Amino acid sequence: MTGERLAETFAPIEALIFDMDGLLVDSEPIAEQAMERFLQLHGHTLRPGTTERTLGRRVPEAMLVIAEIYGITLPIAELIDTYDQLRLAALRGNLQPMPGAAALLTYGRAAGLKLALATSSLRSHADLSLAETRLAGLFDAEATGDDVVNGKPAPDIFLLAAERLGTPPAACVVLEDAPAGLAAAAAAGMRRIWVPNIKTRDLPVAVAVDLTAPDLEAVIPWLETHGVKTPASAEKESFSGMADRHLGASDADNRRSPRQA
Repeated sequence: MTGERLAETFAPIEALIFDMDGLLVDSEPIAEQAMERFLQLHGHTLRPGTTERTLGRRVPEAMLVIAEIYGITLPIAELIDTYDQLRLAALRGNLQPMPGAAALLTYGRAAGLKLALATSSLRSHADLSLAETRLAGLFDAEATGDDVVNGKPAPDIFLLAAERLGTPPAACVVLEDAPAGLAAAAAAGMRRIWVPNIKTRDLPVAVAVDLTAPDLEAVIPWLETHGVKTPASAEKESFSGMADRHLGASDADNRRSPRQA
């Protein structure tokens, strides 16, 4: 399905809606470590393919999947609380933005687009992740897993983000790394761009996408060909350079460097 031209008729692009984990923030390997610890506490080891079944899902729904796979019979609320604490502890001090995240957000802002976050993560996780990667405060609206009853692949979180932006779904472009999120964007009637990471690049995608991009900065040329323009003054400096000034030199260096084990 990747790279296919979609048949739907869309309005001019007014807004970008971003997933967070695995798209803006390099959190999925850390979340997997937390899941390994969680399963150890319940007498299990992480089996291949487990985390792929939970990608893009809200914590309550992910815990239902885990409980079914491993036959864990404790109350779901207790499982959610345990994993929540383990994941927060694992994330703290270990996060970096994904390549091109700040550059694309900077471009979107310069182009006058509205920017929204739509993450299945809990609000506490989103706040920590955005603060540690210096991406906090860059969005016009945010929607987290706490705000909806039905998580991805249901369209609720993207529709809520568009509503908070005051933008019709047909004028929104969703950026996602996970198949569940792409399916949710399709159900919401939005254009969708797939930016897969090492965990999601080999997973099957059940819906057509407008673009498959190697990183977030590579989305900028596609937006330009679809009518999104920036002021001439912004074109004098690369958006990576503008993002580096926003992050600060040391943060930019960290963003480019592989995360140390």
